[in-house]
Amino acid sequence: MRLEELERSEKIRLEELVKEQALKEKELQLKFDLERFKIESGFRVNDESNDSTNACSVTSNLNFKKLIPDFDPKQSDISLYLVIFERQAKRASIEKKEWVGQLLGLLPLEIVQFIAREPEEQAENYDYVKKLLLKRFKLSPEVFRQKFVQHQKKSDSTWKYFTFEVTNYLDEWLIGL
Repeated sequence: MRLEELERSEKIRLEELVKEQALKEKELQLKFDLERFKIESGFRVNDESNDSTNACSVTSNLNFKKLIPDFDPKQSDISLYLVIFERQAKRASIEKKEWVGQLLGLLPLEIVQFIAREPEEQAENYDYVKKLLLKRFKLSPEVFRQKFVQHQKKSDSTWKYFTFEVTNYLDEWLIGL
């Protein structure tokens, strides 16, 4: 009888240890996921503070990532992509100082590494990063001028989209002068 009680109590103790270990693993996984999210989105959350502003920022950050697709250098024009990014960031009420972090989460790793080689102060300045990206993709004022002059409407595109593209090329050309 005594042996059965010992076995039963030992079994209960082992089950409690297994449950406790599972909870610890789940907590570690949640912390890992949070850190990965911070790194991917460039969002910096202060671990000590859990106020509502951080929760709100995380929510808007998640929604923002859904608003704009990741940049694909093979299919997208970086200048048009940046215009779309800026408009969506303004619509999502994201402060300009957070734009670089948001943008890095949408760019391919190769481009993120290119930006990471810059000094930290400059790499956090959106205007500097934008110029750097345009330079990386060899989009000088002269290239924008050529795109503006030579751009033609694609048959599967709308006139509204064509106007948007041409206007953007003109704006970038004039800004670069």
